[in-house]
Amino acid sequence: MNRLLKENGRVLAFGAHPDDLEVGAGGLLARLSQEGAEVTMVVVSIPNNTELRKREAMAGADIIDADLFVLYEDRPCRVEDIPMHELVRRMDSIVGDVRPDLVITHSSGDLHWDHGLVNRATVSALRRTPCDLLAFLSSPEMNAQSRAVGQCFADITKTMDTKLAAMSAHSSQVAKLGLESSRDLARAMGRISGYDYAEVYEVLRVRI
Repeated sequence: MNRLLKENGRVLAFGAHPDDLEVGAGGLLARLSQEGAEVTMVVVSIPNNTELRKREAMAGADIIDADLFVLYEDRPCRVEDIPMHELVRRMDSIVGDVRPDLVITHSSGDLHWDHGLVNRATVSALRRTPCDLLAFLSSPEMNAQSRAVGQCFADITKTMDTKLAAMSAHSSQVAKLGLESSRDLARAMGRISGYDYAEVYEVLRVRI
């Protein structure tokens, strides 16, 4: 996976809500940060308990060693409450500021409606941007109907504990996140790919 990034590359990750990125891509984001990449995590919306969940998101990003930006932090809302053209415009601005080499976002196959909307907005916002693009299922065990297990496996053996620590930072959501099931899933994906622990991604665009 590090071959996708030039030295000191820039990584931009879009998650619909607080904790989505930690659950779906926390291991890879932490690994890339440790390897010297500049990582920016973007939370699109906070559906409830705005101040608490923003603090938790900041704590999770700190553990991963990433910058955090909350797209809509002034009021509780869901992604479906945001007009698509407005969401793409805001993402356009962030993409222009970060100039990413790699973007990570939700999969279009995710059964959560907000997650699918973030995928569509991300792809649209990257229409003129030359970068690599990967997609994740934020909760694969909750998306059992999704057809793709993954086309790309990222070794997160060294950052598995960092991923779980970042997930644990979302203390108001820990009971729903299933920390041990996340470890079990990463171990299972590692068995498929030859690592101790792995995350899986759908490859949407890779420049070779």
